[in-house]
Amino acid sequence: MRAKITKPDGYLCCPEGHTAVRYMAGTIVTGQVAEWAVADKAASRMFNPVEETKVTPALETKGPRRKRKAVK
Repeated sequence: MRAKITKPDGYLCCPEGHTAVRYMAGTIVTGQVAEWAVADKAASRMFNPVEETKVTPALETKGPRRKRKAVK
């Protein structure tokens, strides 16, 4: 997950559990920090661009002709 900090005074959290880290406005964060920031409404979620794939239909070809068995 990726998010961009939108709160004007930044976002303060402890990703390592013991050291407080301040992320300034405009910083792009990832992972657990991004989830916390979005949950605290201090960031907006960034979506990765999705590559479009072209779907091609299957070719409509006829199968080989079946030969009839000779009748006795």
